[in-house]
Amino acid sequence: MRFQFGQAVTHIEGLHFWAGGKPWAAKQIVVCSGADFETLFPEKFAQKPITKCKLQMMRTLPQPDGWRMGPSLCAGLTLLHYEAFADCPTLPLLRQRIATQMPQYLQWGIHVLVSQNGMGEIILGDTHEYGLHLDPFDKEYLNQWVLDYLEQFAQFPQPLIAERWHGVYAKWPGQSAWVETVAPGISLVNALGGAGMTLSFGLAESQPEKKSYHNIPQFTK
Repeated sequence: MRFQFGQAVTHIEGLHFWAGGKPWAAKQIVVCSGADFETLFPEKFAQKPITKCKLQMMRTLPQPDGWRMGPSLCAGLTLLHYEAFADCPTLPLLRQRIATQMPQYLQWGIHVLVSQNGMGEIILGDTHEYGLHLDPFDKEYLNQWVLDYLEQFAQFPQPLIAERWHGVYAKWPGQSAWVETVAPGISLVNALGGAGMTLSFGLAESQPEKKSYHNIPQFTK
């Protein structure tokens, strides 16, 4: 196995690709370009209902005196966000109440997940803003709505927000992943909808091409 860092792949032709201005050869190429739809195979991305999702997140300062919150937390909005809860019989009533009382939470795909990392910081999120051309500036009122909802079900010894950030990932609405062979030996794998760290290893193991991955020698220039 060989890793080449800081060398973006800019072109693929057959089983040859160019990275860092140099040509390379491979027996199998898997393109996992995330939210970059423009560099490699842009025509394939343009043919699919794939889009980008921007999510805003926050984290607090470390909690004092080794305080631990225990398990991760969520509340009712999370039931509306994930399709895994779609069969819950009372979900339509919940959606109706939120739409009447808090419509902005549905408009911006806001639900609140709370967890604590090993440094004692509380990680909070998140919002969901969709589109191919996303604003690089964060919307502070979305962060405030997250914090307002959080106050309804959780409090912490140190609530001060230390950092705010956003991420962007590829999303195909209604699909958990996009896997397509675009040429002999070349596959696109994308649109895991923000669950890439959770699903990627299982997805890779399930692909029929996986047996050939183990036989790939080191890339040759």
